[in-house]
Amino acid sequence: MKKRILIIIAHYLPGYKDGGPVRSIQNLTDRLGTEYDFYVLTEDRDRGDAEAYSDINHEDWNQIGNAKVWYVQPGGFTKATIYEKALGMDIVYLCGCFNDYARVALRLKKQKRIKARLIIASMGLFAPGAFHIKYMKKKVYVELLKATGYFKDVEWSATDEHEGKDIYKRIGKNILCHYAQDIPRKIECVTINEETEDAGLRIIFLSRISLEKNLHYALEILKELKGNICFDIYGAKVNEAYFEECSNKIKELPSNIICRYCGEIRPEDVIDTFSQYQVFFFPTKGENYGHVIFEAMAGGCIPVISDRTPWSEIDTRKIGWTIPLEDREKYKDALQELVNMGAARLREKRMLVADYIENYSKNIDCQGYRDMFDKCIF
Repeated sequence: MKKRILIIIAHYLPGYKDGGPVRSIQNLTDRLGTEYDFYVLTEDRDRGDAEAYSDINHEDWNQIGNAKVWYVQPGGFTKATIYEKALGMDIVYLCGCFNDYARVALRLKKQKRIKARLIIASMGLFAPGAFHIKYMKKKVYVELLKATGYFKDVEWSATDEHEGKDIYKRIGKNILCHYAQDIPRKIECVTINEETEDAGLRIIFLSRISLEKNLHYALEILKELKGNICFDIYGAKVNEAYFEECSNKIKELPSNIICRYCGEIRPEDVIDTFSQYQVFFFPTKGENYGHVIFEAMAGGCIPVISDRTPWSEIDTRKIGWTIPLEDREKYKDALQELVNMGAARLREKRMLVADYIENYSKNIDCQGYRDMFDKCIF
């Protein structure tokens, strides 16, 4: 009999504004949905939306891809709902631990009302860059949960040992932490658009417009570059005040840089959009995986990203740059090198990106999830 796994996540399909977490769960259910019975408990609307999704049933499970999804209205992650949906499950899998649903599920587990194994996916929340946003609030919250025994009998999930170290640092050494590499979406092949000599370098930033994604920093680097550049920004404005700061930075850019905010983009259009550009500039403050980095390369974009992601291999393979945020000069040098490249050299480098990501996609390993889900806990 297949194991029944309840995944609780703030927002899910058909939503997309939460980016990586939504993609992680979608890709997990796509790849392993024939081996396990996945159930998803989530809100009935996307982040920041006033209206619920159309054509969903609030009174029953909805079949979405390889998972059954139950939608609740805002404030609907109640004790009664989570308890009811956890009944009969083998595993309850929480996406993060700072959400209302996590507090409720942890309380139910402590009270022994949830009998299933409870696993928390840290989702990169304990990485230094992410944890230090509202640091004191998070630190006090975690220490309180530890002191009151809320993390007793709880398991953790990390994408790699680096993320595992972040969890151990905040939660303690005497925990059970599983390692399961994040799963990217399936791709058929990478399409490289033709280069043109006179258009200038086409650079894209695609992510949520928020402090941790560091668009403001990217704009500061760009203004020092020479040569013709087109810099297009895509993503949901999840922090209006931060977006306003970035808008002011855009006004300071010199005339050789054309910068546009192009709005939000649906997941099914992401890779095709990336294929229209040559470079993905993403000085993020931290990603536990970085689905958007994978998708950028699947669109043939040369990545220029921070070193706070698992994608350090792109440097050693010379298909892009991973750079510390402290080294602004290196960002400037990398981007200026790309500006100065001719069309032929840019296409050659993009072909190396395409070869790398196609091989990477063919060798995805889901065994970490199987080991975690099938493990016998006594």
